[in-house]
Amino acid sequence: MLVASLTLLASGGLFAQNSDTQNDVSALKAQMQKMQSENQTQMQRMQKEYEDRITQMESEMKSLESKADTGSILNTRILTDADGKEIEGKAPILDESFLKSLTRNFTFSAYVRAGVNFNGNGGGGNFSFNLPDNDGGRPRLGNENDTYMELTWMQAHMLGDSPDVMDVSMSFTPAIVYNQSRKTATTNGTKTDSGVEETGNDFQFNLRQAFLEMKNVFKSAPEITFWGGQRFYDRFNFDPNDYFWLDTSGYGAGVYNIDVGLGKLALAYFGGIDDTLIAHTSGAFYKHTLDVRLKDISLGAAGSLMLVGVANYEKGTTFQTGYDGEGNTLTLRNPLRVGGAWGIGGGFVYKLSLSNSSYVQLYALFGRGATNFSTSTDLGLATGFESSFIALHPGTPAGTTVSTGNVINRQREFRAGAIFVWNPVPVFSMALWGFWALKDQGFFSTGFDGDGDFKKVSGNVNIVEAGIRPVFWVADNIAIQGQAWYGYEDNNRNGSGTDGFGKNGSMGVFTLAPTIKPKGGYYTRPELRVFATYSIWSNSLRGDVGRIPGTSFGPYANSKATDGWLFGTQVEWFF
Repeated sequence: MLVASLTLLASGGLFAQNSDTQNDVSALKAQMQKMQSENQTQMQRMQKEYEDRITQMESEMKSLESKADTGSILNTRILTDADGKEIEGKAPILDESFLKSLTRNFTFSAYVRAGVNFNGNGGGGNFSFNLPDNDGGRPRLGNENDTYMELTWMQAHMLGDSPDVMDVSMSFTPAIVYNQSRKTATTNGTKTDSGVEETGNDFQFNLRQAFLEMKNVFKSAPEITFWGGQRFYDRFNFDPNDYFWLDTSGYGAGVYNIDVGLGKLALAYFGGIDDTLIAHTSGAFYKHTLDVRLKDISLGAAGSLMLVGVANYEKGTTFQTGYDGEGNTLTLRNPLRVGGAWGIGGGFVYKLSLSNSSYVQLYALFGRGATNFSTSTDLGLATGFESSFIALHPGTPAGTTVSTGNVINRQREFRAGAIFVWNPVPVFSMALWGFWALKDQGFFSTGFDGDGDFKKVSGNVNIVEAGIRPVFWVADNIAIQGQAWYGYEDNNRNGSGTDGFGKNGSMGVFTLAPTIKPKGGYYTRPELRVFATYSIWSNSLRGDVGRIPGTSFGPYANSKATDGWLFGTQVEWFF
């Protein structure tokens, strides 16, 4: 009985304890459910707030976009004052299209060469070995006396990328030139410190390009491109000789990429101004140039052809005013009457492209009158005629007008040449070139020879130049370059006061240049070169080779030598 009672009491205690535990669990469950419900409500409220804020921001963005000028680089937004009230006006903002224009639509390119050299007599190498009547071309390797750079900025898709808008691009190219000074620092010119580098004459800052191009003007022919401004216009040159044989670059406007079936037609107008002299009735001398080209004429496997036509006109006038050495205007002793002139010319350019960027290019051009295959005027020809006339008629009274008649119309020019750039294997490249140019200025030149005797020289000058520039790689980035060049001219006109004036003469230039450059082809850059250049010329050119630019003297011109050396280092790169 006692056992049964104890057992009953124990069971009752356990039952009571289990009941309390169940009550506690139920309470905890109820509390957790309440907390979950409260958290869910709070999360829903926070989610609703975030959704409302996102909706508001999207609405504001759509409002701004609807008020912006779509497709433009710089869009606008509403302006407010200090109290937040709307005011009139527009301001640029950095939107997506503007950021694209600074990255994908912007390109930068450069051409730079810089170096220093000294001559075999121990002085500076601020001159080049070249023929007196050269067109400006010179064998370049180890024979460049200047530091020169062209920096080009181009902005494409200025109105946006949409095919519905006109595709406009901009190009801008300043050029910087140092011809003589290699000083670490150059001071400002003063009366007591007046070397060429101090006066600033050594430094030139030129604007070579500033133009717009516009495509997609016609939706049916979006490739037709209009342009206007100042630009390099489809120019051609021999790179190893630095000779531009077709270059009508300048100020003007034109259109190209006109498909006419046989090829692509390009039309351009250029205007050239020469303010050396002033005419009181018409101002500076002006030249009109019309350039017509039919490009990309396919000859199949035989290559491609371009036909060129150029027409020019210069209005006649009388010049009464010029400038002295300080740039001040002065009255001419003898007014100069320049007759109206026209010109016409043309020719062809042929190119055969080969493997590994190798090619052969040939050209032949003929121009008569004011056509000289550039946009430069013929005023220099007229002033040269006046100088010769006064020299032949020394008794001409002051104030007498000198008329050039139709001398510009009598001018003629022939040009023909070829270049072969060969890249047969990655460790060898070569450029081989040659050209002939005949220039007839239409009148006899006058001057004095080296003995002081007065001479009259034919207006015809024949120039023949040829060269070869091989490159051998001895390692992936180490090469040996060489150059052999020959030049000939007759009736030297530019050497008045020297032994060579009016004579025929020839010269050779030879260079050896160990070079650091990437292998793969003639045009691979950058290059770092050290060089030794030797030149030899005929006796008839004594005193007329090795002149410092802008002077009548130089280390080899003064010594009347017939050979000379240049040594130095140079870097060149473009991208």
